[in-house]
Amino acid sequence: MEVETRRARHAAYLRLAAVHAGPLGPALLGHPELAPLYPKAYAACKGASGLPCAGVGGEPRVCVVRRLEHLAYSALRGGKRRREQEKAMVEGLLVCMGHLVREFPPEFTPVLEATRQVLEKDLAYLRQVSQERGQNTPKT
Repeated sequence: MEVETRRARHAAYLRLAAVHAGPLGPALLGHPELAPLYPKAYAACKGASGLPCAGVGGEPRVCVVRRLEHLAYSALRGGKRRREQEKAMVEGLLVCMGHLVREFPPEFTPVLEATRQVLEKDLAYLRQVSQERGQNTPKT
């Protein structure tokens, strides 16, 4: 069961990375009409408050994709500490998605919303894993 969960998380994050990686990515979610808007939307970001990129920003087509790819490959590995790190990264990406909803053209809302839904679902899983492992920790 754990192996299947890891593979499913890996696949979900790779798919999201592909969605955000280039002009044809939104077509994976049924929005090929967004291809012409992609370069302008993903060109720059001012950075989300509360994240290390605040004020200096970056390029979402790089930073968002890299974070999603990192989560994809991390999902294949195990360990309580790794899940805690993933949880923090997912929480940061959720802040990022909220910021991008305000920064991106409104046409991208379905793409960002689909990303947010996957992130929230995974965050619920990571919280559950964290609670279960916290309860199984022997008391000294």
